[in-house]
Amino acid sequence: MKRKLQITGRGKLSVTPDLMILSFSASAQEWEYDKTVDALNAKVEELRNIIEAQGIARSNLKTKDFGVRKETQWNRKTEKPDFIGYSASHRMELELPLDKALINKLLGQIARHMDDLDFSISFGVKDASDHQQQLILQAITKAKENAALIAEATGVELREILDIDYSYRELTIRSQQHDYAVYDSQVLMEASAPAPDIEPDDIDVAETVTITWRIG
Repeated sequence: MKRKLQITGRGKLSVTPDLMILSFSASAQEWEYDKTVDALNAKVEELRNIIEAQGIARSNLKTKDFGVRKETQWNRKTEKPDFIGYSASHRMELELPLDKALINKLLGQIARHMDDLDFSISFGVKDASDHQQQLILQAITKAKENAALIAEATGVELREILDIDYSYRELTIRSQQHDYAVYDSQVLMEASAPAPDIEPDDIDVAETVTITWRIG
């Protein structure tokens, strides 16, 4: 039986974000299907107009999910569901550079003109490829260091590498989403209201590589 030693190395980094992701969720409900979709489209168009007015291309607002469904309400008398109309939802994302003046101006306009639009904020890194390479190299180095330590402590000899297990995926660096409570206070709707001071924390990311050596 071949003697072997398998070690998993882990690379870790704290990465400073360079972009903000605004996630919007628009919804509408009407009795008729066409009116429901039209009402939802009108909200999305209003959002696009606000974005464009701040010098941001409207095409930057990307659809992540869209759906329309029938709504029903349980009727206790008939013991059957009654149709009460259609509801539609449209989830979108907008990526922006970390420009506080631009972001605060955009959020202020949305708060003033779209008081029924839900959105949240997260942070991310536009190009994660360099960070991913660093993580992989760190993980390999850590696996080799730990393997050498264990081999020396147990009196065995590390020989050739039998296997390297790394499941490649394109790394996406994103923070958790934060709800933005801009509608909780009417004072935020006023032109004189102070803008929120947004300072994102670094994002922790990690990658693992498992290496198997033959030992003697």
